Amino acid sequence: MDFRPRPGQKEVLAYRGGQLAVPAVPGAGKTTVLAKLAADLIIEQLNPDQKILIVTYMNSAVANFRKRIGDFLAEQGLPRSRGYSVKTLHSLALGIIKEKPAARLINQEFELIDSSRRYYWIRDLCRQWSAANRDRLVNYFNLEKNNYQFDKYFKRWQEDDFPSYVAAMIAYFKLNLLQGEELKNMVKYSNLRSHNILGPAAEIFAEYEARMNQSGLLDFEDLVQHSLKLLKEDAEFASRIADQYTYIFEDEAQDSNQAQEEMLYILSGQDNNLVRVGDSNQAITGTFTLSDPQIFRSYCQQKSVEVETMAISSRSSQDIIDLANYLVDWSQQEFGDRGIEPLEKKHIKATPASDPISNPEPVGYRIGSQLFDDWPAEKKFLAAQAVRKARENNQQTTAVLMPTGRELEEIAAEITKLGGEYQLAGSSSRDSFLTELEIILKFLTEPTAENNFRLLFNEIFTDQTENSDLEELLDKVLNEKSLQNLIYPLAGLNSDSFDLEIRKFASFNYFLNSLKKIQGWLEAGLELPPDELVLFLAERVELSGKKLALAQNLALEFGRLLQQNPAWQLDQLTAEMPAIRDRLRQFAETLTEMEGFEESPDLVSLSTLHKAKGMEWDTVFIGGITSSQFQYDDDDYFMGEKFYLTPEVRNPEAAARAELDYLLHEKKAVDPDRKARQELIAERIRLLYVGITRARENLFLSAHAKKNGWDKDPAYVFIALSNFIESAAAAKASLSSEEAN
Repeated sequence: MDFRPRPGQKEVLAYRGGQLAVPAVPGAGKTTVLAKLAADLIIEQLNPDQKILIVTYMNSAVANFRKRIGDFLAEQGLPRSRGYSVKTLHSLALGIIKEKPAARLINQEFELIDSSRRYYWIRDLCRQWSAANRDRLVNYFNLEKNNYQFDKYFKRWQEDDFPSYVAAMIAYFKLNLLQGEELKNMVKYSNLRSHNILGPAAEIFAEYEARMNQSGLLDFEDLVQHSLKLLKEDAEFASRIADQYTYIFEDEAQDSNQAQEEMLYILSGQDNNLVRVGDSNQAITGTFTLSDPQIFRSYCQQKSVEVETMAISSRSSQDIIDLANYLVDWSQQEFGDRGIEPLEKKHIKATPASDPISNPEPVGYRIGSQLFDDWPAEKKFLAAQAVRKARENNQQTTAVLMPTGRELEEIAAEITKLGGEYQLAGSSSRDSFLTELEIILKFLTEPTAENNFRLLFNEIFTDQTENSDLEELLDKVLNEKSLQNLIYPLAGLNSDSFDLEIRKFASFNYFLNSLKKIQGWLEAGLELPPDELVLFLAERVELSGKKLALAQNLALEFGRLLQQNPAWQLDQLTAEMPAIRDRLRQFAETLTEMEGFEESPDLVSLSTLHKAKGMEWDTVFIGGITSSQFQYDDDDYFMGEKFYLTPEVRNPEAAARAELDYLLHEKKAVDPDRKARQELIAERIRLLYVGITRARENLFLSAHAKKNGWDKDPAYVFIALSNFIESAAAAKASLSSEEAN
């Protein structure tokens, strides 16, 4: 690899031991630098029996690190896999547990529960608890029982919001290494107020833990909890594990949590050879994970830690860099007096003139913004402009980034209306990932339904023929024959089964062969068990790659259900498809992470702002920058906030964390709800910063004033950025005019 390090990168590559923090701006090349540093240390410092451990978060990052390090080692004539191990946090934790499972009373054959099944169990336990404790749930309500909306919101609280709260708290309990029964009794005999919100979560946690133990299951939080306890409880064991690694690297350190940090400190051993790389300005997962950006900030401030900043980035044009830096300065100015620091004072710098990889230099000022009257006008504009850019066919990539997936779905529909095509960043495919198999199974479940037969032909066979008269042929045949006589004629399925008028169609031979395939599928459905049938169909429709892997997982899911319900038939199994799809979707996303997302120039990439992190495009549209998504004041409207609960528990997770903090450390929070709002305000500013820094050359920001008849203001930050864009565009136009004269 032809790699010439820049200022900042050179200093990081000089590291040879101790504790190092590397704050890195977007596009600074942190993966390449970490890979080069790992290769240098392996070549210069390590014996054959020593290793470097790199801990990262995404499976795609694991594959990326392995390739980059392998390339650097191969250049020196060394084996690509020598001297390093790249792991996600959970794979690291799993390896530690498997070294000593008996110490945590874990069976060697334990099974990991997937997140959808975990949530299903938690919902079931919440349903049982709420049935026995309805009065306690009602006590949290801010609505009178005679309020006409009481039943509506009580159902929402009971069936959705309460289980989500409990699921989040169970993860938090495990982060703090708590046990269910112990915590339940702590709350029961504490001096917390009688209607505390912590109690229900603690009680359900105890039941959940008991059910998991009885089933021999662990969840992902258990992996971290048990592995950390092993390391903390057994110093000799911890030393043995730590001795395997001479250096510890942590990627994306801004997304670290308390348990992970403790684990890394232990594994870095007595030498404390720990390198942590991250960007607190890109910490955007705190509201739905247990990460805390303050952890990396605190690490950077420790006296024992050397800090080397990588501030030079070649990703974006100077104009986009200036906008991102303005957002940093604006956030410091606007929130500095309020005890909030969304973005640290850390500016992105463009590459120097001598750098072989220069920043993009588009002609003119290529940043714009617009406030639309309403959401329909905004989404139509974004879809039309994105499709136009994708159709320019200049090998440049285009993306639309939105705050929520629901907005993306509406933009996807607009793109489809325009005849455009799109791809979902971070998803397994443009559309559904089991389309072919689901359609065939739907038909086999009810083969006499004409709608199923038409759907089968339209989706499976129509795209595979160049003959345009297939649809007309299908209509004519179905008007004359029943499905039974069509697929199983008395004289057998051959050309003589059809009138001469039908046989004259250009697509007839293709149609006949398709019927024979369908006949074979029906016969297989009668002879094969459902799990084997799925594999048979996958082979017959020639699935490959990711789709084949998903089909194999569907077969495993059918097999698991058949073990539990031996008498089930295909129709009962297909009735379980909604739940199965949730599990397969997670598997599909894992496959996508491992492969990495590749932008296609002729397709519009669609992504939420959260999923866009780590990606980049030539042109980026960021929409929906409204006050309901990007709040400014503590008393702004916070979408999803549970207004129907009493003020003390309106944010139940924040309230419960405060109660737990008081229980464990006697720290009483002044206003946990206000603190949670401030954290969300800060994270949303960082989310917008991440979106802006995805763009290389062209950037467009938009908001709308109304949605579904409700008044909605553009976000305060949108107004500030729009004003900056207007001034910068005018200044650049004036400069261009002067140069022309």
